[in-house]
Amino acid sequence: MFLNNQHTKEYYKIIKKNLNLTKGLSVRKIKKQFAYTEKHHIIPKSMNGLDKKDNIVYMSAADHFKCHQLLINMTEGKSHGKMWNSLWRMMNKQSKNQLRNYEFTPEEYELARIKHAATHSTNMLGKNNPFYNQKHSKNSIEKMSLAKKGKSYEEIFGEEYAKEMREKRRIEQLGRKKGKQKIIQCNYCDVKGGIGIMNRWHGKNCKNKPVTIQM
Repeated sequence: MFLNNQHTKEYYKIIKKNLNLTKGLSVRKIKKQFAYTEKHHIIPKSMNGLDKKDNIVYMSAADHFKCHQLLINMTEGKSHGKMWNSLWRMMNKQSKNQLRNYEFTPEEYELARIKHAATHSTNMLGKNNPFYNQKHSKNSIEKMSLAKKGKSYEEIFGEEYAKEMREKRRIEQLGRKKGKQKIIQCNYCDVKGGIGIMNRWHGKNCKNKPVTIQM
């Protein structure tokens, strides 16, 4: 299931440490004794890990984040993509109640965003897309247009993607003003396309770009 490497050894070392710290304690006592803990599935649920006591360990936010960094380099194939998705979600609070205070560099955040986007794009290809071979009705298009009318990019796309979408639209408008949008080619996969879409999914964001940052 996991690759046999140093990352896996370090992962289980963290697991063992926290199992020993919480040994014999109920969940209630763990929460009372430690200032803040998070529940971690030793075998991730996305890899068919069970939501049972023997697959769960409570640990600090720092240890939890470190475990998910290690899982990136302990997996391959579809599981590898799922671990990038998990790490990306951890980097972005899912609710106001989470007290996470993870430390990561801008480069690590950018890499996780790119990997998450690439994995999502791959998962949505062809028949995997729930909207595959379908089209919006005229009535649906009108309703979506009305719902977005007068709203800011932040309201439509959220804080995370607002700046990115503004830049994409700016580049697209520049192409139209010149009469014809410039076509460029990706250095990593040889795909060709307009500047806007290529900057979003290719070049430094290309899923075929070699990973140089180790976590």
